[in-house]
Amino acid sequence: MGGTDVSRRSFLKGVGFAGLSAGAFGAFGAAGVAFADDASAGEAQSDMYRRLACDTNLVPVAKAACPGPRGPIGFEERDIAASEIARTEEFDIVVVGAGIGGLTASLKAAEEGAKVVCIEKMSKGRGCFECFGAVNAKCQEGTDIDKTALLDELYRSAYWRTRPEPARTYVDRSGEATDFWQEMLDKGESGFVISKVEEAPSTNGMPATTPLIDTELGFYDSPSLPSDADVRSGYSGIYVCLEMQEVAKTYDNLDLRFNTPGVQLVREGGNGRVTGVIAKSGEEYIRLDAAKGVILATGGYDANPELMEAWTRPEDYATSSWWNPGWGTTGDGHLMGIKVGAQMDPCPQPVMNFRWGNPDSFYDARTWNAIYFAIMVNGDGKRFVREDLPFQSVSNAQNAQPGYGKNCWQVFDETMFEGMEDAVEEFKGKGWLFEGSSPEELAKACGIDPQGLADTIERYNGFFERGVDEDFNRDLAGTIPFSGARFFALTTNSCILATVGGLMVDGSCRVLDTGDQVIEGLYAVGNASGGFFAGNYPRHIPGTSIGRAVTFGYVAAEHAVKGA
Repeated sequence: MGGTDVSRRSFLKGVGFAGLSAGAFGAFGAAGVAFADDASAGEAQSDMYRRLACDTNLVPVAKAACPGPRGPIGFEERDIAASEIARTEEFDIVVVGAGIGGLTASLKAAEEGAKVVCIEKMSKGRGCFECFGAVNAKCQEGTDIDKTALLDELYRSAYWRTRPEPARTYVDRSGEATDFWQEMLDKGESGFVISKVEEAPSTNGMPATTPLIDTELGFYDSPSLPSDADVRSGYSGIYVCLEMQEVAKTYDNLDLRFNTPGVQLVREGGNGRVTGVIAKSGEEYIRLDAAKGVILATGGYDANPELMEAWTRPEDYATSSWWNPGWGTTGDGHLMGIKVGAQMDPCPQPVMNFRWGNPDSFYDARTWNAIYFAIMVNGDGKRFVREDLPFQSVSNAQNAQPGYGKNCWQVFDETMFEGMEDAVEEFKGKGWLFEGSSPEELAKACGIDPQGLADTIERYNGFFERGVDEDFNRDLAGTIPFSGARFFALTTNSCILATVGGLMVDGSCRVLDTGDQVIEGLYAVGNASGGFFAGNYPRHIPGTSIGRAVTFGYVAAEHAVKGA
């Protein structure tokens, strides 16, 4: 990417080395260290341990090349001189990013009377999501949501590695933010309606092991979605964001600019208030001053392979496919924040990765029954997970298999694949599906251990006679044994939707520095913000990613305009 490529090793080494030197040295501990009587000898020994700790060849951390997409990077590491700035413009609020969080922030700030500019480096903005979560929105009237239980589940899902304030902001203010969102959509001409998503009490996409917390909302009742939206819920976000852009154009005090990447933050004296953003318009650098605040709404970094390799687990991406219709999520906000001293979630950071992936993206709806009833096996023909867990859990279990889950399969028979009949030849032609008249024949066709697969299917069928899955406790009442004469193996991998780690924020979405102090004038929302997830994206809690983006955009804008 030339001069703007964030993969430049100097910056990443500067960020990564500082964290590694402290963390890795601490891992060695003090056990077995002999302390010399001579001070100089002790200092030399200390230097030796520091070198050992900082030599990455000795640190047992696996790495893997990231096969994912490479999007256009806006951030620039170098210091941009004042003489390079073509012009300066003055605003109350500068929002960087026109996804769902950025558009919500822009509209809320404009509604509060602020002079706002929202800049977006892509040509049409972004926004692809299914549904989202909220608590006590008007459209949820009559739905009993236990806020205390939801907070507890958010904390538990992060193993209490997060601070409580961001989660509380989501739970306490998401209903209000959702109502505001609907008010903005009502200003549009397409008739988008936010409505409750009905699901069985104990499921979320697939059977789950904990009761569903009934927070999910979506756009299923919006007839304005075009027929070519394909999976209506999956692509509704694109059309909703386009509608919000149209609404934004009706505000005289809101300037929405595309093809305008934010490249750097402006901070007074290097450690004072953030007062603006340096952006690029064509070949010119422009300075956008923000009297009240800058809101980073740049999304994650799933389209930046170097950051994926640096900040996430290799098993979370090494054999994954990607599902995202736009590649603007390159970590610009993360890097802009780090450059001015912001604190970030510790590494490795969580990734939203789901099961159901094919080598290109997601399998389509024709595979639903087959995958629902199938067992999942590795190259040895052995099961490795309870298949009816939520998407994320199954994905994680697969990624823990040899080769980061590269040689894993959904295995089913002809009694299980209703709806997929027309796709058999298509998937075989792509090299994704194999067939055999016996488990052994199927295994030989696709490279699974024949005896291992035969033994696994025999053992699995025996569980139905005994009434319990003795290996993984799968709910056998929701599935069926193998009883057909045609056996199939469908290749499978994890699929990445987004990264969900970012800059640490307080309950008002203000960014914190490495000393835990607020960086005045700087906010982060959506997947550019952190302190919410740890280790994993909790798929069993509906819609926390988009719910967080909408809520934090709303809260950040309100705080920036009005103050505490």
